[in-house]
Amino acid sequence: MFIRKIVTGGILAMLCAPFTAGDGCAAIVVGGVLGAFCASGGMARANTTASYPAVAKPWRDVNLSFSRPGRVARILAHRGQVVKAGQLLAEENDPQQKIAAQLAKLTAESTLRIQAARAELAQDQVALKRTQWAASRNAATVFEVQRAKLKVTIDKLSLQLAELKHQHDQLAWRAAKLAVQRRRMRAPFHGVIEDRFIDAGKSVNAFAKVLQLVQVDRLRIFVPAPLPTAMGLRIGQRALVAPAAGEASRGRVIWIAQVADSASNTLMVEIRLNNKNHVPAGQQVRVTFRQAAASMTNKHGSGSTVAEKLPAQAGERTQR
Repeated sequence: MFIRKIVTGGILAMLCAPFTAGDGCAAIVVGGVLGAFCASGGMARANTTASYPAVAKPWRDVNLSFSRPGRVARILAHRGQVVKAGQLLAEENDPQQKIAAQLAKLTAESTLRIQAARAELAQDQVALKRTQWAASRNAATVFEVQRAKLKVTIDKLSLQLAELKHQHDQLAWRAAKLAVQRRRMRAPFHGVIEDRFIDAGKSVNAFAKVLQLVQVDRLRIFVPAPLPTAMGLRIGQRALVAPAAGEASRGRVIWIAQVADSASNTLMVEIRLNNKNHVPAGQQVRVTFRQAAASMTNKHGSGSTVAEKLPAQAGERTQR
């Protein structure tokens, strides 16, 4: 049927266009294609692919450091070591701070002030009852009774102050423990030690780089996609990521920028890639999006623009 339309279109083109020896064959071919297009009433939607260069970056990449200056006592991690979240990696040596934490602990655990305040309050309460009993038999004056009551009130306030001081001491102990913990470097997430900048025994300043920790079981890929292509993408859509060396893998779009780069007319797209093939981070990759042609002509001859949703992944139609 389609061949018949091509032949019919070719004949019409030969009748309508001037025939010369140099362009007769071209007129037949072009006319056949145009005739088939007109006879069919429009162009079918065709899936197309677009490939763009990008860089694969680690999912997380941080430089670990101490928040206070000091001397590094030991480093428990080496380059290439896989570490877990919370694992101890390095430690600064500060004996004075450790002693201060021990003193704060002794003070926080002691309740002697509270016990003494309670005992004094109990004693003055007994004295108040005795004074009131004596006053009921005209053996004590009103002034003595009032003074005994005031002493009990002061003892209650002293007990509250002792309890408040105890709470303050407990908070001071927690602050001292945190200060000691800041001298210990722990992994904030599971990953791999990529680099080690200093050795044990060296003094470092605050926030100086000690270790570099990266997480490469997943990768971030930022693609500066042309604006027409990026406008057709959606969150959750799959994309094919082909590294310079190794097998291609399927990633997923997790972010599309809302502000385009006017100089290059591109829109930044972020892709998350589960790095099962152990693709080295930092290398050049090519990202392929699968999408559909947008401009069509209907059977009535009117032009229309179709914003077609993209397939979930490159091989979805094949699987179906």
